[in-house]
Amino acid sequence: MIRNLLFASLFACASLPAMAQDAPAGSAPPKPDGFNAGLLGKPEILLPTEAVTGAVFLFSDKEGWTPADEATAATLQKSGAIVVGIDTPKFLAGLEADKSEDCAYVVGDIEDLSHQIQRQLGTSIYHSPVIAGIGTAGALALDLAAQTPDATIGRNVAVDPALALPLVKPLCTDAPRTEVPGGVTYGLEKGDPANPVDVIFTASAPADGKAHVAELQKQGFKLKDKTVEGDARAALLERLQHLLVPKSSDADPLADLQLIELPATSKFDTLAIVFSGDGGWRDIDKSVAEALQKEGVPTVGVDSLRYFWSQKTPDQTSADLARIIEAYTERWGVDHVVLIGYSFGADVLPAAYNRLPADTKDMVAQLSLLGLSEAVDYEISVGEFLGTSSSEGQTLPDLKQIKPALVQCVYGEEEDDSACPKVEGTGVEMIKTTGGHHFDGDYDALAAKILDGIKRRVPAGAHPQAKK
Repeated sequence: MIRNLLFASLFACASLPAMAQDAPAGSAPPKPDGFNAGLLGKPEILLPTEAVTGAVFLFSDKEGWTPADEATAATLQKSGAIVVGIDTPKFLAGLEADKSEDCAYVVGDIEDLSHQIQRQLGTSIYHSPVIAGIGTAGALALDLAAQTPDATIGRNVAVDPALALPLVKPLCTDAPRTEVPGGVTYGLEKGDPANPVDVIFTASAPADGKAHVAELQKQGFKLKDKTVEGDARAALLERLQHLLVPKSSDADPLADLQLIELPATSKFDTLAIVFSGDGGWRDIDKSVAEALQKEGVPTVGVDSLRYFWSQKTPDQTSADLARIIEAYTERWGVDHVVLIGYSFGADVLPAAYNRLPADTKDMVAQLSLLGLSEAVDYEISVGEFLGTSSSEGQTLPDLKQIKPALVQCVYGEEEDDSACPKVEGTGVEMIKTTGGHHFDGDYDALAAKILDGIKRRVPAGAHPQAKK
């Protein structure tokens, strides 16, 4: 529901003038006009003049937006980052003054504004926003991790975080909230934060803030902390520049794809490549991938929200898939591949597989298509989230070109638009589950079905094609 509302507001901004991502060198940055920042008020938005390397939501310390913040933002802008600069005292005052809701869901407006800006800039991939700040803003960065769903924020960076957040109005979260001198502090909900959290301490770090982080770690939360020399401003800038997306190089030819790696010691001479649904790397895709990793199947994730943020063609998708297969079979020392897609990700796989080079295609032992529909798109669109997607092709013609023995087609008994029943009786392995498009949330059972297929299709010592 939240995601649909966010994209509805993005749709309302769709008529804004488009801004070119790749402007001529030395040209003035595009003007950040017409964006709706919601609870963020009127932030300062700095847009890069060349290819975008990331998106940073930079919150000021308790003194407000200072020349030092401006300099940090300008440096990040020159490095290709979209920078949204927020004066923290004014922002917190705005939250207190807003009487429309009982609690503040700040992360929703951060994600929404990030979508708006990147859609209008025409970024080639979607850059998940980074939330960052020092002192009071460091406390805010930590506390916002308590209300962040999967596949929403790229990372939270807190430098010398204070303990107290001076905010009376509660944040929308079920995490524990404790009153402390000067404000409140939040814990984290059960389980690790949905996105990575970096905590950096300098010699100026407050003792109570350090103790709070240590307590969260003691409770089992994976917060990455580091103590550095020098001042907090330099530490913040260094970390943020490190997080900006690198260009592909000989050392990392797949850097542009922003893949998710789940390495494991392979038990089956097989790796999995998982294409997520259009909501990004969350829920089914993430859970199935993690379950396979635990069972000895090293896995690579393709976040469809990122990758298909801009228009792709079937040929381009297939070429990138071939790059992934070539790189990771060599990197992880395996001979076989299982391709897994959920929903949007399942829809693109038949065409991508059919367009692979013959020798690469020969390495694919199994295609597991979860929640396959008959229509396929190659761009995450506003209309898709609002139920008005215009499809770009059909999945069944490509699926029928694939040897049926390779394919698992998984669907929920309550799905009314699944393509799987259309291939029943053809030799495709049909897997019907309870529930609808989310299979009643039994993701471990889905992973077990996929793993069972791998064991049957990649027998010990045999090439998978020999069984077809």
